[in-house]
Amino acid sequence: MNGFTVAGQMHLPGVAVTVSVVIPAHNAEETLARALDSVFAQTLQPFETIVVDDGSRDGTRRIAESYNVRVLSRPMCEGASSARNLGIQAARGQLIAFLDADDEWLPRKLELQLPLFTQRIEFVSCGALLIDTNGVDRGSVYTDRRPVSGENAWRTLLAYNYIATPSVVARRDALLAVGGFDPALPFGEDQDMWIKLSMRGMLGYVDEPLVLVHMSPNSLSGAEIKKQLRVTLPMILRHVDDRRAELTPAQIRTIIGERLTRLGRTALSRCPYGEGAGLLLRAILLPYRPVSNLLLLLRAAPPTQWLKKRLRPLLARPQ
Repeated sequence: MNGFTVAGQMHLPGVAVTVSVVIPAHNAEETLARALDSVFAQTLQPFETIVVDDGSRDGTRRIAESYNVRVLSRPMCEGASSARNLGIQAARGQLIAFLDADDEWLPRKLELQLPLFTQRIEFVSCGALLIDTNGVDRGSVYTDRRPVSGENAWRTLLAYNYIATPSVVARRDALLAVGGFDPALPFGEDQDMWIKLSMRGMLGYVDEPLVLVHMSPNSLSGAEIKKQLRVTLPMILRHVDDRRAELTPAQIRTIIGERLTRLGRTALSRCPYGEGAGLLLRAILLPYRPVSNLLLLLRAAPPTQWLKKRLRPLLARPQ
């Protein structure tokens, strides 16, 4: 590690930095201890850890208070965006490391991320592994999404997200400068923040899985896909409009087409055929990946599925 630590500070060449961990928690008594244990297991200990008890009605506050952390409580649940913003405002560290109450860090996360901060780096991310509801490691959260770092990361983040919230360490002043997380976004507020930060400065990336993201029972439901379509996609289009002068027509087509394609492919496996087909047809008409998207539509079409079902017993018969 390029630096050393003293009393919660990390000393990098020419500068000392402090890290505050911010954990929003709502009715998280079953998972909060696991998250906090992973913070206290870090090889590089943060300056402070803040748990924002967001109107919990279970033992969340009691569990948080059993650790050496700062606990901020609110009488009513106001959502993860507002909880994170409260933690950012109260933090005394120069850097903010985000962790959700149901996820966890691997021990060297902060040690490997902090040395990446330079004058132009606004935030640093890393790889993340997806853990299903049975505790099975399903591999990378973003299996087919190539991470891009540097000053042009915002263009890629408009097309697809590859940043898990608990992977991020960001400059506190940058988070405040972009207005914090948008409480008006009930979904996709994290993607909105990463785009805003990457438009402000550079993204650093540790290409190593240092975070375990635990899947919730509803994380892959059709309702979540509808939220992305209703909330996340319009947010992306607003950012595209704001930066239209810096994007070519081909880049805009790729951004919108990639979003529609990813949503459509996911919807085909979890929603009625028509919903996913409509999204893929919109991508085809842009045009964006017309051949591969059309082939996918044909393979997933009800007549094709019916034919496969009828042929499967025949193909399985011994010759």
